[in-house]
Formats: sequence, C-alpha cells, structure tokens
Amino acid sequence: MESSHDLPKQDTTILYMILPHYKFTNNGSAAAEYNMQKQRKQFNNSNRSMVISTSTTSHRSLSSKTSSVKGRSSSSTQDLADIVVAAAQSSRKKSTVSTTIAQLRVSNMKLHGRDDDIELLRSKLRELAKKKDGEEEDAAKNHVGEMILVSGTSGTGKSALIREGLGDHEANHRYGGHTFVSGKFEVKLLKPLSAFSDAMTCLAKCIKVAHNKTGGLSIATLIRDEIQNEFDKEDVEQLQRVLPGWEELLGTTRGSAGGASDSKLGTAKRRVALAFAGKESISQMHYAIRRLLKVVCSHLKGVVLFIDDLQWSDTATLELLKIIVLDGEIPRLLIVGAYREDEVPDHHPLAFHIRELKQMNVSTTEIKVGNLSVDYAIPLVAEALGMDDDDSQVKSLAKTIHRKTEGNTFFMLMFLRSLYDEKLLEYNFGAMKWTWDEDAVNSKIVTENVASVLVNKMNRLQEGTQRMLMIGSCLGATFRLSAVVEVMKKISQAEMRDSMISVSSAATTTESSSSSSILDDSSYASSVQEFEEEGLCEVDDDDYHFAHDQIQSAAFELIRPEQRDSFRGRIGSILLQSLSPQELEDSLFQ
Repeated sequence: MESSHDLPKQDTTILYMILPHYKFTNNGSAAAEYNMQKQRKQFNNSNRSMVISTSTTSHRSLSSKTSSVKGRSSSSTQDLADIVVAAAQSSRKKSTVSTTIAQLRVSNMKLHGRDDDIELLRSKLRELAKKKDGEEEDAAKNHVGEMILVSGTSGTGKSALIREGLGDHEANHRYGGHTFVSGKFEVKLLKPLSAFSDAMTCLAKCIKVAHNKTGGLSIATLIRDEIQNEFDKEDVEQLQRVLPGWEELLGTTRGSAGGASDSKLGTAKRRVALAFAGKESISQMHYAIRRLLKVVCSHLKGVVLFIDDLQWSDTATLELLKIIVLDGEIPRLLIVGAYREDEVPDHHPLAFHIRELKQMNVSTTEIKVGNLSVDYAIPLVAEALGMDDDDSQVKSLAKTIHRKTEGNTFFMLMFLRSLYDEKLLEYNFGAMKWTWDEDAVNSKIVTENVASVLVNKMNRLQEGTQRMLMIGSCLGATFRLSAVVEVMKKISQAEMRDSMISVSSAATTTESSSSSSILDDSSYASSVQEFEEEGLCEVDDDDYHFAHDQIQSAAFELIRPEQRDSFRGRIGSILLQSLSPQELEDSLFQ
C-alpha cells in the first residue's frame, strides 16, 4: 500500500481503516486504481456484476476533506464522521461518471401506471398557484380548506406518487415555486405530533435557505419580525414545545434556560410533556400553530404539507390537521395525507376523522392506489433490467412475477432482487443482456411475508452493513450517517454481537475483545456502498432514508427482541454525550 507524502501519517491511517483498498497518492490515479481493483475482484468472484469505469478523475474531494483535518487527533469522532461522509459522497460522485453495464435497478424508478393520479395532483398544484392572486385569495377566506388523502396497501407506491405529483422539482418550478415538506409516522417510534413536528422542522429549514427577497429583507427575517410583533411569550412557549428547529425564527435561543444537558434533552422533555397536557393547553397550542401557519404561508408562494402513514397517527395530530383544514384564514396551504387502507377499519380514529371532515363539507380528494396491472408490470420489469419492454422474454418474466406478486410494486421489485441474489437471474456478458431460467423462476415459491424475505436478504449482507442498518433503524426512517458512525465508534464488537440475532454468513469481521470498538474491523465505505447498491436506502447528502417501511422494520428485526430496549437506550446515551444540541435534535428518537 502506498501513502501520500502530502498527508499526515495519522490522517492516512484513518483513511486506510475506512477505505483499505485505496492507494492514497496525489498523482490523480487513486480513483482509477481503486475502480480497477474492484472490477477485477467482482469479475473473478462471479459473472453477476461488473462495472467498467470511464472515469479518470482523481480522488481530490476525499483528499481535500482529509487535509482539512490535518493536525487533529485520529481518535476524534467528528473527524472520523466527516471522513466517512466524504468517502460516501465521493463514491457516489464517481458512480455518476461511470457506465454500469450489469446493474439491477430496484430504486429511484419511474412510476408506471400512475399518470392519471399524477395529473390529478398536479391540478391541485395549479389551483394552489392561482391562490397567489389577491382576488382569489380574498374569495377563499372564511371557507374551509381542502385535503388530499391517498390510500392503498403497503408497497403500492403511495408516498412515491405524492412526491412525484407534488414534490418533484420540475412540478415546483412549473407551478409557482411552492414549498413541499413532509413528515412520517413510525410504528416503533410513537411520539405525539411527531410527523407534523418533522414536517414543520423541514419547513423551518426551507424558510432559512429561501432565496426570495422582498424589500431587501429575506423571507426568514420577515417571518421572524412578524412573529416577534404578533406573538407573546406564552405563544412562543407553546410553539417551542412541539416545533424543534424553530428557535431562530421564533426569536429564541436553544437551551437558554438551562445547561448543556438540559438543552440536549429539551425537545424530548417537551414532547413527553405534551402527552400529559390538559385540554386547555392543547387548545392553546393548536391556536398558536394556526397563527404561525397563517404568518408563514402569507410569505411563501404556497405550502404543501404531507403527512405519511396516518394509520399510525396519534389523535392529537388528527385533531390538529382537522382544525388547520377548517381554518379558512390560512392562505395557500394544501394538506396531504397517506395511509394503509387495510390497517384502517371503520372504528379506527383516522376513519372517524375522515367521516367527520366530510360531514363538515371539507373538500376531500381521495386517491386509491392499487396494484399494477400486467400491462404496467412489463415496463417496470424492463426498466429494472435495462431492457426493451417489447422483448418477448421480458414480457414472459414480467407476467410470471406479476402472477406471483399480484402486481404489488414493492413486492415485484423485491422478488426480482431475490432472483438476482439467488443467481436465478444473471447478466450474460457474452450476450450482453440479462438471462434467467424460466422454469426455475416459475417454480420459485413466493412467501406472503415480505418482512421475512427482507430479513433473509439482510442476513446475506456484510456484518458491518447489518450493524449500520441496525443502528439506523433505531434512529428512524431517516437517519444521519455521521450519527451512525458516532455510535459505531463507541459500541464494542461484543456489545454489537450480543445484540444481533445472528451473524451473517457473509460477514468477514473477526471476533475481538469486548473492549475494542467495531471501528477497527468495519469498512464503512464498503458498507455504505452495499446498502445503497442493494436499494435499501436512498441518499440525500448525509441523510439516509430507508427505501420502505418494511426495510426499516427488517433492519430492526436483526436486533434480539430481549435486547431492543437496552440497545436503543445505549444508542441514546452515546448520542447524548457525543452530539451537539443541533445534531442531537436532528437525530432525536424515542
């Protein structure tokens, strides 16, 4: 292994631990050398995947990141987190200038068979854009609002449909520059108003980076000034209880009333207190939020607030959404919700609130997302394989998969991936296309338990990848890679192994003493690359999103049932001691 003379020895050591296959030189060949080694290894191991890189770019971004930590201790957790994030970002950048020949695509795909639903959602954006005109806005006052509800079973693509129809960048530009924010309820992380709070935190971040200027003042400044003029101390305190991330816009300072420990625990304490708040206190909080939305929406070109997985919602959120929709004085706001219809029987609180909204003459647009017909299953499979949907073999495979999965989009893609994992679907470099044994595919047994399929899939991953996904599943549907690295640095191998249901057969990690950190035997870059390539997570800079609820659930299932509470408690303790108040808030979980 070569080392750069321009890098401090301690920095080079850290980089070797994280990316042991790299040769860190400054002659511009590091990336190319790494890619070539990777291609040889993949080709020799199997004929299933091969990446032919067209990139000759250097590894300057990672080298630059490494140089920025020059002079610091190699044991610094923050340095390590920064380097790992930089390595992951560098890996993704290289993939954008590479040609992947044999790549099975199971994430970030087009939506097939949803054109009519997308057009319906876009029509709502056009109506929202028209409300910018003062005349229509005045006419809309004192009238109840509108709500869009998207329902369907798990895996049909409800969230993807909403994001494509309402949150797509092209739609944003075409229909007036609205702000799309979202929050998501999680079955294992039940917190009062959690999804609404997450959506509002996202809204605060959007306001702070808004480029629009009015009268020379930023939108954030205008909103902050109006809040300080219109809201008294009691209003602000009510909002602080449920809206982390709004301190700057509310004109308050995080943790000003207590020490460092208090500031870190402040948001958690406020959320717990909310669960025990009296009816009068909750009414005051609802009123404060309505007034805040009125201020914010009057300064923006439109706000789409999306709450996902309402079947797991608390009653406080359902009541708040109803009150917001009924408030005719909040301008340019569109509330959107999604839920699993098979988990919402007639006696469910959500079903009751939907009936109540209709009785109050609230305009409710309902979209039911079902399974794909075979006509749309064919182009889906063709896209995943990168083949022509007119190919007779592709049509035959798609029809078989559709018959076995009943056209459930998520299950179809997982079934296709399982064929790949079991080598029933392979890329033939001689024929330059995917090949499969139709008899073997036809005879493959399909289990109705998607979770068990995903757990089996995860058991085939590297042990380091399993560990990262386990920790990430405890942090929520969205987690920060840097936070996962913080935890992995502090948890020993023995602790992690004791918490795992089983050790992957694909694991290459060796046992060591309980006092040693799992940092020593994990290639973070390799693990990050693996769960990205497997379609388990979607990436947005340092934020990682589980591609589906069931993937997060499967990762959580890797933890021994009797160890789950203590394992999450251990993660919380580590983050409490390691992260700043802002970082802790971003990674807060129950």
